[in-house]
Amino acid sequence: MYVGRSGVEAGVVLRACVSTTLGLAHAALPQRVAAQRWIRYRIDLTAALPPVSPDVRLTRVTDDFIDMLHHHPEHAENQVRSALRFWERGLRRAYVWLSDEGPLCMQWLLTEADGRHLHRLGEWAGMYPPLPPRTGQVENLFAFASVRKRGVATQFEYALYHEARRLGLAQLVTHIYEPNTAAHAWADRTGWRRCGTITRYQVDLPGLRARTAYVHQRDEASRPAAPDHTRPVFHGPRAPARG
Repeated sequence: MYVGRSGVEAGVVLRACVSTTLGLAHAALPQRVAAQRWIRYRIDLTAALPPVSPDVRLTRVTDDFIDMLHHHPEHAENQVRSALRFWERGLRRAYVWLSDEGPLCMQWLLTEADGRHLHRLGEWAGMYPPLPPRTGQVENLFAFASVRKRGVATQFEYALYHEARRLGLAQLVTHIYEPNTAAHAWADRTGWRRCGTITRYQVDLPGLRARTAYVHQRDEASRPAAPDHTRPVFHGPRAPARG
């Protein structure tokens, strides 16, 4: 659970008490206690991964690309604005698929080392608890308008799975806003498995003005086994990319 940037690992009883209290407050005072929910997903990178089209080329995002993005016709899109905020806060591991017609798709890949940068996201910092070793988190997947509905996001994502495994990661996690049914269907098709929820409460009550609380609920049935660090990671060949 997080309040602002401060978090604590909560047991089942404490988490249930807080969730119930905030849920009842939201039901009774929806104008004072707003609630939003995201579904958490994970994918196991040690299992077989979908093949990657030889046309997909992932390139690390650079300052020049970010400068171009600031002036791009789609710079006001939510995921683009979030991506730019990530870059401004020092989150530098991002990938883009470039072609002769321009950028096709982009996404950020967060790792355990990014914790201090995520702490700088202000009221959104509570969305990002510390990542376990060998776990990555993907954020702000964005397919540019010129290539939407052409399968570009899917091919990009498959390539990112392989890149993450090449970096030594054993699993990836992400979250998708609950009302975004199209994104959930896409995640189900591309290998992601639901593993919990994140509920965000914005509280505007006496003594708790402008407070934001996050309750992270993990689905115990989907909890992965502890990683075996003695087991080699199979990278495999580079076979013939929400938000």
